[in-house]
Amino acid sequence: MLVLLVTITGGQPKLVNQPPGTAAQVANTDWHNILKLKIKGQGWQGLEHPFDRLPVSVKKDITEAVWNLSHNSAGLNVRFTSNTQSIRIKWQVRFDNNLSHMAATAVKGVDLYMKGPKGWQWAGVGKPGKKLNDELLVSNMPAGLKEFLLYLPLYDGVDSVLVGVEKGASFEPVPEESQKKIIFYGTSITQGACATRAGMAYPAIIGRKLNRETINLGFSGNGKLDLPIARLLTEVDASLYVLDCLPNLMPEDVIPKTDAFVKELRERRPKTPILLVENINYDHAWVDARVAQIVKDKNINLRKVFLDLKAAGIKDLYYLENKNLTGTDGENTVDGVHLTDLGFSRLANRLAQEISKIEKKYK
Repeated sequence: MLVLLVTITGGQPKLVNQPPGTAAQVANTDWHNILKLKIKGQGWQGLEHPFDRLPVSVKKDITEAVWNLSHNSAGLNVRFTSNTQSIRIKWQVRFDNNLSHMAATAVKGVDLYMKGPKGWQWAGVGKPGKKLNDELLVSNMPAGLKEFLLYLPLYDGVDSVLVGVEKGASFEPVPEESQKKIIFYGTSITQGACATRAGMAYPAIIGRKLNRETINLGFSGNGKLDLPIARLLTEVDASLYVLDCLPNLMPEDVIPKTDAFVKELRERRPKTPILLVENINYDHAWVDARVAQIVKDKNINLRKVFLDLKAAGIKDLYYLENKNLTGTDGENTVDGVHLTDLGFSRLANRLAQEISKIEKKYK
């Protein structure tokens, strides 16, 4: 519990040990708009809004649902350095969304990491209470220059984000990286349902593990291997395209949609590797025979189209089975389908291993 000590100086009360968020502490803050930094996790210019995921040029070609979901800032993040010993964040969400099965800290909160002895380590989370939020994420940090990584909300957008550092503290962008981006295209699971914090969506975890910029193109319920998205992906000179769309497809759609999507990618990007990911095993499949059969049939069809594409001469195409993707103890999901932080950690670890193995072939 915080204690407020009061001393008397010249007859006036003076606050000595103030709790976070007092007027004096806020007044001792320099605010920096993150638009002064490079917004990472975006692959295109020509955006309708600075925190969107897709450009206006594709709006006429995609479904209304995908366009609306592209206003969610899933995967977007900024990096900066500062010698501050505390970090405040002011952010205004666009829609004030709420999901019954997902923590608000992930839906519309912000998530802060700092580089520490073990690489990227969690530092603090912004808990949203309304559309405009002002939160102290971390304080009492050691002196000296530190590097930070701030993730934006997964299932909402933002209109503005300000980083607050101690008055007079430094605030600088991190130099651009030369490595190509990894693009993840998929479903609500890819977008981040149901992580508890924005940094726990699996593309974000992989980005930290591999120290790479990742683009999260998860579209809840709408990652359906639509060809306009394939054409859009090829506008980015990525190091790898990860296709994780089976949870949004029916078994009969897997072969024709995967075949057309992969061929479109390969025609426009002849040498960029493509990784096909099987449908994860849902935690309730052991007791729901219908669910188990659907997952099995989708994965059988994905394996078939993968082998057919390879036989047809499609090169640099890779495949990841769902064995050990999320573990076998049945403790990976919120609702049988959408992953908890535990499930995301397991999935990210396995995917990161596979991605590293693939990319070593191209160095």
